[in-house]
Amino acid sequence: MSPTRQEIRAQRSAAAEARRKAEAQETDREGGTERAAPAVPAPAGEVDPSPTSTAPEPYRPQPFTPDLIPEPVEVEVDTEGDLTPQEVDDLGHCEAAFANGNRAEWMKWKAAHAVRSRRLYRRDGRTWPDYCEDRFGESESEVNRRIQQWPLLKAITEQQDRPRAIPDSHVHRLLPMVEQHGQELTARAYVALRGWAAERRHRVTADVVDGLVELARAAEPPALTTSKTFQQAIEAKPKPKPARSRKKEAAPADVETAAQEQSGPVTGGHPNLGDSTGEAPAGDGDESVVDAEIVDDPPPHQAIQTRDLLQGLLAEIEAGALHDAPTETLKDISTAALSIAYAADEVLKDR
Repeated sequence: MSPTRQEIRAQRSAAAEARRKAEAQETDREGGTERAAPAVPAPAGEVDPSPTSTAPEPYRPQPFTPDLIPEPVEVEVDTEGDLTPQEVDDLGHCEAAFANGNRAEWMKWKAAHAVRSRRLYRRDGRTWPDYCEDRFGESESEVNRRIQQWPLLKAITEQQDRPRAIPDSHVHRLLPMVEQHGQELTARAYVALRGWAAERRHRVTADVVDGLVELARAAEPPALTTSKTFQQAIEAKPKPKPARSRKKEAAPADVETAAQEQSGPVTGGHPNLGDSTGEAPAGDGDESVVDAEIVDDPPPHQAIQTRDLLQGLLAEIEAGALHDAPTETLKDISTAALSIAYAADEVLKDR
């Protein structure tokens, strides 16, 4: 049965009212990024005034808090099979804690770098070695070494798709690769190596990282993230340790003289990474002297000694050693630094 005139007028009136509401909503939303969706006619011909569903908002990472970590159980759970939805959620929270740990580590040493370079440790007359011992429970040289590594640790952390632990020994051994290929490429190659090895159940040891660094010396950047390079790094043999030969037993005076020659004068300070203290380190003594015998280790290359000395000078310079220096002295330092850089570049060109 066809609708009566009264029913038709009612439908038209309802449709007009719906259009007015839709136009009012569109007017209210002008100036914003969201606009009202066009009205959709209902089967009977009138416009459905109900609001349409909007697009979901983009995901925003939620802050991680300690209460999200599930409580450990006293007895290990004996379960098999796939994870339940609750277990999947618990695992996600645990791995989020791992990721936060990596991030907190590089932030810690970046903060230490800021304290050192800005000399913020000087309150109450404290020195940098005092601050290292008080805040970190570490020696000055150890803290300076961690400071040297934090930019690479940050790059690796930010490039990881899964939160894997980043051993300190790995980061330390990757530093020569950074000098040649830069932090971003080094981090990308290391992260790709860890992912490739995890898929094949290979263990990435410090020796494997050494193999990657050695391959990188003669490799072009595109080759650093290939399966062939990773396989060669896994199969690379560890570097042979220097042969240790024992000499005849020496008199105590000769042993003391040899130890002083190897360690250098105590007033010069440790040249590695900017140690400023001039006191001899306390400990078990010179490891090269065992039972009153001299262990004959090959002397380090002069380039290594020069590098360590320059790194130590750089740390002191960042701590403000150049402040108030005469202009001529600063010019001489600049000239000497450029000469060293040019000499190193010339040697690299021949390799």
